[in-house]
Amino acid sequence: MHYSIRQISEEFGLTRRAIRFYEQKGLLKPSRDGTNGTLPRVFNDEDRSRLSDIVKLTKMGFTLKEISRGHISSDQYRNQLALCLDKIAELEEAILLIKERLSTNGDC
Repeated sequence: MHYSIRQISEEFGLTRRAIRFYEQKGLLKPSRDGTNGTLPRVFNDEDRSRLSDIVKLTKMGFTLKEISRGHISSDQYRNQLALCLDKIAELEEAILLIKERLSTNGDC
C-alpha cells in the first residue's frame, strides 16, 4: 500500500515538516515517482512501520542520533528506563509538595 505525506502526517499526528526533517536526517527514505524527483513523496508500508518506530523511540526519550544508528541495545533501554523512573520520582515529589501547599494554604 502507498501513502501520501498528508496521510502519514495525519495518522501519526506529526507535521509534514517533521516528516521531511526525518527524511533529511536519513531516517526515512520515501520514494518519488518520476525521473527528476520533483513528484510527491510516496510512503510504503515499510516507511510507515519505520515512522511508527521513530515516534515510539522518541517518546521513550531516545535521540534521533541514537535512532539513526539503527540499533538500540538492551543497555540503552535499561538506561532510558532508569531516566524515566527518575522523572516519575521527581514528579511524584512535586505532586506531594503541591498537595501539601494546597492543604495548608487553601487557595494559594
